[in-house]
Amino acid sequence: MELKLPDINEIISKIIELKAPFDGKSRKIKDWLAEHRKQIKKNQRRIKCKSDENDIKILLSFLRDLLVRAIKGESGEKVYRELRNLIKSKQDLNEGNYRKILQRAKYRWQEDGVQVIASVVKIFAQEDKWDWENYFERAEKYHETDFQEDDLLKIKNVKFKVRDLALSSFNPNYVATAHFITSKIAVFDTDNAALGGYEMASNDLHVVRVITRVGLLNYGFDLIHGDKLEMGNNPANEKNYLFLHRLVHKLSGLTGYKYLPADLDRIFWHFGKSICDAKPECSKCSIKNVCLTGQYKR
Repeated sequence: MELKLPDINEIISKIIELKAPFDGKSRKIKDWLAEHRKQIKKNQRRIKCKSDENDIKILLSFLRDLLVRAIKGESGEKVYRELRNLIKSKQDLNEGNYRKILQRAKYRWQEDGVQVIASVVKIFAQEDKWDWENYFERAEKYHETDFQEDDLLKIKNVKFKVRDLALSSFNPNYVATAHFITSKIAVFDTDNAALGGYEMASNDLHVVRVITRVGLLNYGFDLIHGDKLEMGNNPANEKNYLFLHRLVHKLSGLTGYKYLPADLDRIFWHFGKSICDAKPECSKCSIKNVCLTGQYKR
């Protein structure tokens, strides 16, 4: 039996019309995608609007994601809530508050967490002088290779997965590949009013599973150069992780960049969580004729 690699544009055109339940609602995946794009644009406007208030909001968004370490979603939300409760201004950035935040949130790795917060504040507040635009411009410039020169990656317990999770709230060329979690977080507008929740995508669970099953993983054979990348679908392995990052960018290119990496992440996450789940019914799936798994079963 001869199998043809799937056409990602055909796959997406079918997937985005499907309905997916989330947060007590059921919408077409294209509508969930539109909402996610809107959230990123709101956060991008915050970068351009320089103020002490926005400096703190961007910082807290980063801290929320960089502190994620194999914890349950509700724990992650507790950390973010305490961050907002105790850090209202730049004058609140001190080690005493960092300890209170993590103690109140019952964060499991408190000493490590204090060091992460202190190191992040040192980079952005002291060294970069709150120059968010410069940081995000560098992140954009090196997005294809996953911004490996980022000083945040030098911080103990901060790796690509959580750093990319933090960047994905502001740049659609980064994918929220936080390992071991699917925790709901809130997005806030400039008045700190809740815009609603969304979940951090977990590539090792939903997104990577879909990419592998459908056959899109096979587009990555030509991405392996040297020993930095290794073809595989385990984001816990750094070489696999960097391979998956490059693969998602290649898939984005195959759509003519109509769908950026963050878009693909959202699309496959909703599809994988709601339809192509742990026990998929391939015979009823709308992409069974172009999905390699569907073709094989047929």
